[in-house]
Amino acid sequence: MKTYTSKLIDNMKLYGNIIVVIFLLVWLPCKLKAQTYSSTIDFGQSSITYQVKLMQEENQTKVFFSSMDMNAYEIPCQKVTLTKDKFQFFVISDYYTYEYNYIKNKKGFKGNLTVNSNESGKLLNTFDTDLRLVKNVEDDAIEKEDFTFISNNLKLSGTLWKPETSNKKGLFFVTTSQGNDRSGNNAEANYFTKLGYTVFNYDKRGTGKSEGNWQSATIEELCKDDMNAIRFFSETTGIPLSKTGIKGSSQGGIKVPYILTRLTQIGFGISVSCPSGSLLESDLNSWQQRNQKNIGKENIRAAANIQKSAFNYVAGNITYKSLQKIKSKYVDEEWMKYVWIPEQEIQKDPKLNFSGLPYFKELVQPILVIQGLSDEVIPISSYKIIKEAIGASKAPFFDIITHKNTSHSMTFLNPEFPYFQVLAPDYLSSMTTWLSKFN
Repeated sequence: MKTYTSKLIDNMKLYGNIIVVIFLLVWLPCKLKAQTYSSTIDFGQSSITYQVKLMQEENQTKVFFSSMDMNAYEIPCQKVTLTKDKFQFFVISDYYTYEYNYIKNKKGFKGNLTVNSNESGKLLNTFDTDLRLVKNVEDDAIEKEDFTFISNNLKLSGTLWKPETSNKKGLFFVTTSQGNDRSGNNAEANYFTKLGYTVFNYDKRGTGKSEGNWQSATIEELCKDDMNAIRFFSETTGIPLSKTGIKGSSQGGIKVPYILTRLTQIGFGISVSCPSGSLLESDLNSWQQRNQKNIGKENIRAAANIQKSAFNYVAGNITYKSLQKIKSKYVDEEWMKYVWIPEQEIQKDPKLNFSGLPYFKELVQPILVIQGLSDEVIPISSYKIIKEAIGASKAPFFDIITHKNTSHSMTFLNPEFPYFQVLAPDYLSSMTTWLSKFN
């Protein structure tokens, strides 16, 4: 059976866009203790810092790629060339291939990065980038422990992140859109753990190591999983719910106000890239953003009406006969090729009807709402409508923060640095500043 799920997604497993890391592995005899190297890529007035961790496991060298700037944490690398004098690996994104080449020297590795277009194979740019050995690795002080717990008769898997020095507060990551597992927020989990928070994230049902099927689940059922996970987190760590906050992005962001109104003991919430309307409305907005240029201003309204009807069928709101009737008026139009029409037997997805807006009005806890002003998914006015809703609630205080040139996945649209998806410069610091107001 074919399925459709909301396109309101976190575009990374790098909060959506990180890259798929693909390495060329040629194992040559070379014994190695765990080592971490750090490097910076400079371009104009911008720069990106990343780390490469090499460690010996099961008689072979494994390599992990991390970059807080790119929202990546210990992405397991496969295919590496590592010899006594040479180190090479590749990183593949949707649009670019990054080739890292290094030669061993006394301080670490000296080398360069070349960026090639996936579409044309053309070399686009070359950067000098050296790897420097890191002697005292901050991440090594963080303890991670994997757990399983039961929710709605399903065994779900998660990770508890313990800081070296705890501030006695907890932070829980609400699961997000589509089939994304916990790895999508590992970088932020690591970031907040370094700040002293005890953190928990887990694989949504049907993803990673968790049982179940997220596609057939309702938002309310997924929220029940989140709430069961929050209770498990509190019971396991001894941190009370009043000292615990929750954070969610995209579909996770829309679940945050719902969960806060159901577990009013929770201390605070952070909702990122949350639409003011339903997931269906966000999907339609995203479709319009992608297709308006191809369809043209004179036809976009009619095309959007058909596309909305298609989404309404998937959501279970209209019959297939009704959809076909709406479509039939324009079946011969050239622009119909840009309209997605589902097959009749497609699995229904009631999640599309869910809106978090009514629950913002019922809040009794502090909340932070963050939106990128170049968000290509949710309507640009979302933060204004949400602000009005929270203003009518009993939340003791709240803030709305917007970031210019920032996408749905909180990546910064920097024309000076076009080859990398990086987090908006003030995204992480805006959260820590807000938390410092009452934590």
